[in-house]
Amino acid sequence: MALRKKIDTIDENFVLLLKDRIEFCKRIGKVKEENGLAVKDFRREDEVYLHIMGKALELGLDPQKVEAIFKQIIALAISVQGAE
Repeated sequence: MALRKKIDTIDENFVLLLKDRIEFCKRIGKVKEENGLAVKDFRREDEVYLHIMGKALELGLDPQKVEAIFKQIIALAISVQGAE
């Protein structure tokens, strides 16, 4: 089915973007380590959630559901930076 193939392509793009995000998070983790900074940055997490929820609302998506997805993405990012 052409529609399902399109969804598969979108899903693959999500994974590629997630990989890119994780690579940047690893680099940020190294910078934090070199500068003696904590891995978890609650203020930054709040900024990400507020930004992404606003974007979700703007695009007609449920902000709370998008936030839930990003909580998992942030948890993954924190784990690759060395904290859980």
